[in-house]
Amino acid sequence: MSQVQRLLGFLRPYRLRFAIAVVLMAVVGACEAITALLIKPIGDSVLKPGADSQGIRIFKELPWSHHPLYLHDLFPGHIHNVWTLVALSIIVVTLIKGLSRYTATVSISFIGQSAVRNLRNQLYSKIVQQSMAFFKRNPTGRLISAISNDTDRIQYMVSQVSADFLRYSFTLVGLLGVLFYFDWKLALISLVLVPFVVYPSANIGRSIRRSSRSSQDRMADINNLVQETFTGIGIVKAFVMEHFEVARFKAATHKLLHTNMRWVKAQAATAPLMELLSMITIAGLLLYERNEILHHAQTMGGFLAFVYALFKMGEPIKRLTGVNNAVQQAIGASEQVFQFLQVKSEVNEKPDAIELPPFQNEIVFDRIDFEYEPGVPLLQNVSLKIRKGEIVALVGSSGAGKTTLASLIPRFYDVTGGRVLIDGHDIRDLKLGSLRSQVGMVTQGTILFNDTIFNNICYGNGFRTREEVLGAARAALAHDFIMERAEGYQTVIGERGQRLSGGQRQRLAIARALLKNSPILILDEATSELDTESEALVQKALGNLMAGRTVLVIAHRLTTVRRADRIVVLDRGAISEIGTHEDLITRGGIYQRLHELQFVDAEA
Repeated sequence: MSQVQRLLGFLRPYRLRFAIAVVLMAVVGACEAITALLIKPIGDSVLKPGADSQGIRIFKELPWSHHPLYLHDLFPGHIHNVWTLVALSIIVVTLIKGLSRYTATVSISFIGQSAVRNLRNQLYSKIVQQSMAFFKRNPTGRLISAISNDTDRIQYMVSQVSADFLRYSFTLVGLLGVLFYFDWKLALISLVLVPFVVYPSANIGRSIRRSSRSSQDRMADINNLVQETFTGIGIVKAFVMEHFEVARFKAATHKLLHTNMRWVKAQAATAPLMELLSMITIAGLLLYERNEILHHAQTMGGFLAFVYALFKMGEPIKRLTGVNNAVQQAIGASEQVFQFLQVKSEVNEKPDAIELPPFQNEIVFDRIDFEYEPGVPLLQNVSLKIRKGEIVALVGSSGAGKTTLASLIPRFYDVTGGRVLIDGHDIRDLKLGSLRSQVGMVTQGTILFNDTIFNNICYGNGFRTREEVLGAARAALAHDFIMERAEGYQTVIGERGQRLSGGQRQRLAIARALLKNSPILILDEATSELDTESEALVQKALGNLMAGRTVLVIAHRLTTVRRADRIVVLDRGAISEIGTHEDLITRGGIYQRLHELQFVDAEA
């Protein structure tokens, strides 16, 4: 119920429209009841030739006949027989019911889809604002499935199922009113028997909810598999693994099929079970009503109206059971959605956070400890000071913590112990926007978007003029290859910039960083995947980017760090050496060993 209440909470902005839709659905239910009541004059009068005057009397005995808007009172001179009254009444009631149902259904669908749009937007916003650690823990496919598939199930429940629930609930109430009007004893017996009809479907609904959650998990696995395969399609083809990936996909879809069939079978069993129990109940009630007619306690018209209402009640009960099944599916799907909405980001901005003034002096790592998993330390007691305008290189073996240490500056993660200070300000006391606006990054895995070159350079830099963008591209040595394209800066570069070479992608990333013009710059393996010619161009572009900035360079290839003011060697999460290239190469430590492995052994 708590999950249902949370889902209904998204309807609050549309309370007035929803209230109008409820009233209209109540009108639909009332029209269904009136239609059942119109059966009585048909049975008592219309089916008896020459009984028009009696029919008029019977028609006037109906509950609403003395209302000032009643049709017979409006046109007394033109209506002389019950045939005309019944026919016109049926047309008017059907017209009112149809208009009310159409307007209410459209309104509720709009409310439901708008509410789920807000839910989807809130979920996406919540996920995007999570820390980097969150994305390491949750596969991309699972996140995509929550935003798309899970919310689709919820949308169906909130829009379509809500309309059905209101319509059939009011219809059921109206028809019960008809039963009480004609035979209150029999109506009470009907109410007593309803739980015996509904109870089995409730048990089936719980099974459907469990199967629905499993189905959504299987779908998330498929999304993740597809995302991995398409992202790494080059490796798949290079290693001739197409058949293997197809087999993995078939196995995943096979599991999804079996999971889906469990709730399909449960749902399919609901309708015939409900119908059988309903018919058994109705048959018993009919036998009782037959005895009432034989003893003249009920007229033929009243009997027909009662039977009509009784049979019509079967559809609302059956449909409401289907509504329960859909609600159970939506609850199963919403579990993952609300789990993500309840996740608290590891990196939070304090309510009293301050703006970071323009960078002036130094960055300080003050006895830093960090761990991704409790009890598994990655950085231990790291202390380092980077002065303004200094170029500091981080080197070390893979897994030493270089990228993690650099990621602490823009606060992608929070330290486990110690502090990161910028001009004396603990970065946890700063507004994230003001902090990250002063940090530029160029990484090994260049992230570009399926958009134009112009928009990729401007990404995160707000509105910029064409002259500013062209200036950044020229400084990044990217202008020439851009202009060689037929559409120039308006060229769409494909997903992750796949229509460009590695060197071209890196130069666009450098142009983006140049346009941002941040005083602090992080270069993470920015040239590691490039050929010699591309590396030379990128190194020249990086030289333009680094000028006048405080730079932290991460590199495995030592040729890229020789000109650094200081080189910091990390080993097993701690600083083992600090110095210049010329100093460290003669110390006989880790740096000298790395240098010999890359150069001396290669020459030999």
